[in-house]
Amino acid sequence: MPPQTKDEEVCQREVKIPDWVKPEAFEDLLRRKVKDYKETKSLRAKAGVAPGENYATIMLRVELDVETKDNSLVTKAFMLKTPHQSEVYRKIIEETDIFDVERGMYLEVVPEMEQLYRDVGLEVKFGAEAYEITASDYYVLLEDLRPRGFKNANRLEGLDQAHSESVLRKLAQWHAASAVRVELKGPYEEKFTTGFFKSEEIVDAFCNRSVKNLLKHIDLYEGHEAYLKDLRSVSEKLLDVVNDLNVPKADEFNALNHGDGWSNNIMFQYNEKNEILNTYFVDLQIPKYGTVAQDLYYFLISSTSLDIKTSKFDYLIWFYHAELVKHLKLLKYSKPLPTLRSIRDALNKYSGWGFICAACIMGFVLLDPRDDANFDQIMSAEDSSFKNSIFTNPRYRRHMEVLLPWFQQRGALE
Repeated sequence: MPPQTKDEEVCQREVKIPDWVKPEAFEDLLRRKVKDYKETKSLRAKAGVAPGENYATIMLRVELDVETKDNSLVTKAFMLKTPHQSEVYRKIIEETDIFDVERGMYLEVVPEMEQLYRDVGLEVKFGAEAYEITASDYYVLLEDLRPRGFKNANRLEGLDQAHSESVLRKLAQWHAASAVRVELKGPYEEKFTTGFFKSEEIVDAFCNRSVKNLLKHIDLYEGHEAYLKDLRSVSEKLLDVVNDLNVPKADEFNALNHGDGWSNNIMFQYNEKNEILNTYFVDLQIPKYGTVAQDLYYFLISSTSLDIKTSKFDYLIWFYHAELVKHLKLLKYSKPLPTLRSIRDALNKYSGWGFICAACIMGFVLLDPRDDANFDQIMSAEDSSFKNSIFTNPRYRRHMEVLLPWFQQRGALE
């Protein structure tokens, strides 16, 4: 999952730098990027995000000091993602190769979608530039967006209406372009379409155990008696919900979902009045083809502020739909345009996925940074203070006390 920009000193925590991260690995790239390149004088690599902000990868900020032919010095900075070395994580990478998927997204899929907009006269950028280097290991190398003023919003507070609208506009542009691209060129390669929840083992680790943990602490939640029976019932059906989502339906509007669109995977650039100039997506490791209800629930449930999460939900779906239709028309989508009712029908049909986003994703978003927050902890079948802290967290509890009755009233717990 995700990076959140913190103050530089917070990120100085010691992190293992892979052996292959040496100046020569970047030499060909620097020759292309730096005019009159002469030689690389030095390389510095350090943690790119603070502890507890990045579960699925090691994020490094790599700075290279380059001498040019006139003997002046230039510093180039990149963000480098590499895998954790744990056995559990390595096994998942070997099965899915999320690094190959993400490089393909940045280098093939996203440029294709951006070109569709360019062809109709609109400049749309979805994220950072990505680069290829000669590396013997799994990696993704990206432009460092911070010098251009990009940063994450505070995930603990959640996104307000203006930020949420900006994200939904960009999601609508993304979904529209991906749907048109399928019309023009046929289906995406399978590696770009299957998402993360592709095995019972992953569903069990992320979903079933999370909901069991929620039920274990449910007595702490005000009003829990009213939905306890429904919660127990839906907890038996999580695999069915995920399996249903895994099969795109021909009679629904389908697109390539970002798949992991929560606040740490979204960066904002602002002008001098603190108005949003640009919204970029990062972390493209687990795209998923199918109903757009996947991205909509994932983002709106996990990452909006509590004061708009349910009260503005229907408005935000209306806003998203208007942007989606606008961009589908712009790109000359040839099929019938999705109606607002059809988007709402999909959200209704897959409302159980909305509950999964609240029970299994939102808790990580709302948890204060912890040194023991890591992928192995999530995948472990063992009980731990880290896992318990997700469901005893007062911030998470406040969100769930609003969401659970809302889900119940929408039929999501049936």
